[in-house]
Amino acid sequence: MRDMAKVIAINGSTVQVVPLITDACIGCKNSTCTKQGRPFTVRNVNNLPVYQGAIVKISASPVKQGVQALFSLCLPLVAAIAGYILTPKVCALAGRVKPITEATLIGGVFICFCAAATFVLVFNRFIKTERHAVITSVLQ
Repeated sequence: MRDMAKVIAINGSTVQVVPLITDACIGCKNSTCTKQGRPFTVRNVNNLPVYQGAIVKISASPVKQGVQALFSLCLPLVAAIAGYILTPKVCALAGRVKPITEATLIGGVFICFCAAATFVLVFNRFIKTERHAVITSVLQ
């Protein structure tokens, strides 16, 4: 992620910014007509000279984005595969004598996928992790 934002508040190394949405401008960099999104917090780890009203360029760590992608995309996929593999074994342990049907396999995949997706959702909502973008440069 590399975007432009406008500084609205400064509190030490924590800076409150509002993103400048320029997707509709088709290459025009006139910051006076851009739409503004919702405010969020970024970090000024490089101690750049930011001031209220400054236009800054922000970016997220590629490593953190990769870990987030693995966690939020791959975990539910692996859980769905595990559900497909483990459903016949769970049915056998439960004492099922009839052969396993496709509907049973689909149910096992669905349950495992939803459980993993719910885990990711709960983790992202309630477990506080360091996920702030950083200011890379001051444009104005």
